[in-house]
Amino acid sequence: MPRSSPRWPSLRGAIPHYLVAVLAVTAAAGAALLVDRFLQTAPFVSLFLCAVLLAGWLGGLGPGLLAIGLSILAFDYFFISPMHSLVFGLEGGLRLALFTVAALFVVLISATQKRTAESLRHARDDLRATVAELRRSETYLAQAQRLSNTGSFGWKIGTDEIFWSKETYRIMGFDETVRPTIGLLLQRVHPDDRGFVQQQLDRALRGEQHFDYEYRLRMPDGEIKHIHVRAHRQAYEAGENELVGALMDVTATKQAQEALQIAQTALAHVTRVTMLGEMTTSIAHEVNQPLGAIVTNAGASLRWLGRQPPEMEEVRAAIGQIVNDAHRANEVIRRIRKFSKKVDPEMIRMDINEVIEEAVTLLRHDALRHGVAIRLELASGLLPVYGDRIQLQQVMVNLLVNGMEAMATVRERERVLIVRTQRHQTDGVLVAIEDAGVGVKPENADRLFSAFYTTKPDGLGMGLSIVRSIIEAHGGRVWALPNAGPGMTFQFTLSADGQHQRTSAHQ
Repeated sequence: MPRSSPRWPSLRGAIPHYLVAVLAVTAAAGAALLVDRFLQTAPFVSLFLCAVLLAGWLGGLGPGLLAIGLSILAFDYFFISPMHSLVFGLEGGLRLALFTVAALFVVLISATQKRTAESLRHARDDLRATVAELRRSETYLAQAQRLSNTGSFGWKIGTDEIFWSKETYRIMGFDETVRPTIGLLLQRVHPDDRGFVQQQLDRALRGEQHFDYEYRLRMPDGEIKHIHVRAHRQAYEAGENELVGALMDVTATKQAQEALQIAQTALAHVTRVTMLGEMTTSIAHEVNQPLGAIVTNAGASLRWLGRQPPEMEEVRAAIGQIVNDAHRANEVIRRIRKFSKKVDPEMIRMDINEVIEEAVTLLRHDALRHGVAIRLELASGLLPVYGDRIQLQQVMVNLLVNGMEAMATVRERERVLIVRTQRHQTDGVLVAIEDAGVGVKPENADRLFSAFYTTKPDGLGMGLSIVRSIIEAHGGRVWALPNAGPGMTFQFTLSADGQHQRTSAHQ
């Protein structure tokens, strides 16, 4: 079948306009003849111009020109001598020429008006569609902001002209009829954070370009909201500068993080207590050694006192040893009590080498029982790290125990656990624990720090997961690499300047 031309629809749509032109000229000619016959007057020029005007207005330029042509023929045939012919003399030609000029002027005006009207109608329709689209977009944006707890704002820097979106009004807790101002904003800011927020506003006045910070709001009912702001400076051709950005209500996220931290702290405490239970023999050994020395020195002192004359120098030296051993036993008990105690994290500066040595002391007897030699290669002059001492001790204990257990089945080579420290980049410390154990399959290396993943038949898979959560909470990173020979090396980094913790504490 032949394919229809795409021009046919437009042609079919234009045919009625041309029919209107024909009918309008026919009606004008008929009316002119009737008026001429019964009233002996001939207003044919006006009638034909009306026909041309109607055709041009309804159909545009094409139908208007057709009406002009038909009107000229009808004018010549019916109203210019000789009648009923298309022949005309000089006078008739002048009349036709004048009519043609007038008709062309009329049809051009009419067609122009039609195009203008159509353009206005299209513009009106486009405007309505644009307004409807803008309203839909505004509705979508408002809903998106509502669902994501994210509001938008704009501030003409250096003025009190501020724009808040509906969600921003809701987050700030003000009615939309209230005009936002800097003073109104600071009124809502938590008193402890007002100085910080004022500093950010001063940065904008000084010309800073980008902003990303958090602060707290204190609502009239006492509720505390945590707000995360991201904004940038926008310059316009007129010379105005505006701070445009978004503020997010991250209160729920903060509460979830706090709940997670509480749960992780509780879990870490449980694992520490469980670990101490497994280290009973080692702990007993650490305490029994100084107690045995105390008993021995006390017995010797009694014998020296019973001699005639008493050997006071020997007694004095033995009592000094008793005091030292008592302090040693007390220190072991103090460390164990501190390690097992459930307390909130206390972020301080510390020597990571001391933390490692204390963890090794707790495990020294266990290492001997498992036939593991722990070798320390600790770099000197390291920057103090910033963190919680007990949590970092737990990290070391977990990794050391993990290394000893990885070598439990090793028979053909020496069981050595090497602990190294070194400077990391310019402001950090790297700690590495290298074992000579059985290692893990390459495809399982990335899963070692996942919760409940374990390679041990009786393991829970929480030790390394707790290590990761503690190190990441300290702003560090932990990972594992297979050795060139047997075994694995577990490494983690810590910050020496405490920037991560100070930022978190402020936020």
